[in-house]
Amino acid sequence: MGVISPTGGSIVPSDGIQRHIVKAGAPSANEFAGQVALGGMLVDVTNAKLYICTVTNGTTTATWTVVGAQT
Repeated sequence: MGVISPTGGSIVPSDGIQRHIVKAGAPSANEFAGQVALGGMLVDVTNAKLYICTVTNGTTTATWTVVGAQT
């Protein structure tokens, strides 16, 4: 059974397979750290932008980079 993150927007599945994250607004520094894997995707539904996790240590850091030339 998956676990719903207390910060919202993220479901951590029991099978360990990465799911994308959907949230309102851009991700902040280290948001979803410990919950996202390298290459994880986040969709900002407010600004219609896609982000990818480009740096993570698996526990305390997560760096999000906007994908493409979205304006």
